[in-house]
Parts: sequence; structure tokens; C-alpha cells
Amino acid sequence: MNIKFFLYKVKQRIKRLFKKDYRNPENIKLRQSYGHYKRAVILGSGPSIKKLDLTTFQDDFVITMGNFYEHPDIETIAPNIHIFAASHLPITEKVLRNWWQRCDDILPKKTAVMVERRDLFIAQEIFKNRKLYHYAYNGNLPVDFTKRIMSPWSVTIVSLQLAIYCRIDTIGFLGVNHDWQCIKPYTHFYDHDKPSLEYYLHKSGIEISYEKQKQPFPKERLYREYELYQQYEVLKKEAEKLNIEIINYDPFSDFDVFQKQPI
Repeated sequence: MNIKFFLYKVKQRIKRLFKKDYRNPENIKLRQSYGHYKRAVILGSGPSIKKLDLTTFQDDFVITMGNFYEHPDIETIAPNIHIFAASHLPITEKVLRNWWQRCDDILPKKTAVMVERRDLFIAQEIFKNRKLYHYAYNGNLPVDFTKRIMSPWSVTIVSLQLAIYCRIDTIGFLGVNHDWQCIKPYTHFYDHDKPSLEYYLHKSGIEISYEKQKQPFPKERLYREYELYQQYEVLKKEAEKLNIEIINYDPFSDFDVFQKQPI
């Protein structure tokens, strides 16, 4: 870890100790920029995404996340915004920098990036030539990106909160296959042996716990899955209050919190 990054982290921790409040009025621009769309499409990295045509969403607010920039049609898909969850163990600074540099090289230049504020220092260096937003965990409902937001069990929860915050009438999911957590191997549409977060972790000799779990129903997976589904249920109710409809458009996904409907 370089000294500038270390000092930045220390400074951020001191700020959190003495100032618990978080305000980011700049994020009102999110609603101003994207609130006119009639539909938001959230694209996940589940294996089912390989079976779908994702090149027809030019009139929608397209949100991508994590490793999705590796999709072969990323230039045509041209997402409006790409979101990263906060970095956490076992991700190191070196892994994060390599991963994000790869993203910046491939992601269409007009696509904005959003990161959690603890990673802002590195993001400002790597994504210096594109629009960059940041947000903060440890918030509550109603969703307000000018304040803290609900801490997610999955980056998809951040994306869903963003679409709700922008007051998009219809929100649809594709490639979100949370069912793998308990009954299927840890896989995505991309190869873990090619550039991706998993690739950079492997290259640094870091073990990925999900890949090592042998039991079909390890209890830590079930506990996490329960918490994640509860977050979806809470946000579903929040959306209903605002007359926002949430749909799972993916015919190959067993994710069943939201109604399934052909796109």
C-alpha cells in the first residue's frame, strides 16, 4: 500500500469517527440526468446473460456492475452507469487497481462510474477521464443518494436503489441468478481464468472462498442469502409505495422475489 493511499484511508477513518453524517448534494444530478427514462434495465453477470440479446436497450437507463464490462457486446450495450460495491477483503489495493484499470480500458468512455466513498481515492486516479459518482453505506430508507444508502449484500442492491432513487417507472433485471448461492457452482458469464476480479485475485495468490465451498448448502451461504433476499423484499415494498414496478425479465433465472415477465 503506497503512503498516499495509507494516509487517505487514515484520514477517512478519522472523519468517520468525528463526523457520522454524510452529505453528497452532487448526487441530485443522478435523478436529473436519468429520471426521464421510462425503464431501467439492470444487467447482472450470471451465466444466463450469455443466452440473451442485450443490444436493444438504447432507449432505457442501463445499469451494469462489477465485471460486466467484460461482456463481448459492451460497446453496443453502452451502459449509462457502471457500479462497484465497496472493496473488501480479500481484495487488496493491487488487485483493485488492476481490476479497475482493466474496466477503464474497456468500458465505453461515455459510461459513468459509481463507487463507494472509501474507494474514491483510487477511483479518482483510474477513472479520471470519465464522469465519477460516489455514495456511502450505512443509511436507511427512503433511498436518497445525497445521503447514505442501505448497505448492500450484493452490488445489485445498490443498482436497484439507484433506479428507485431516479424514480424510474419500470425496473427490470437480466442476468441476476442469485439461486446459484445455494445450489450451483460459483460461475459467471465470463471465464475466471481471464481478466476479471477472480483472475486478479488468483494472480495474486488469493483464495476465493466461494470456489472452495464443497457442501451443497453451507450455512454461511444460507444466512447471507436470507439477508440478501430480505433486502430485495424491503426495496420491493419501497418501490410499490412509489408506484414503481420491478420485473425479472430473465427467462433462465430462478430469482423469484419479483414477478417474471418476457421483455
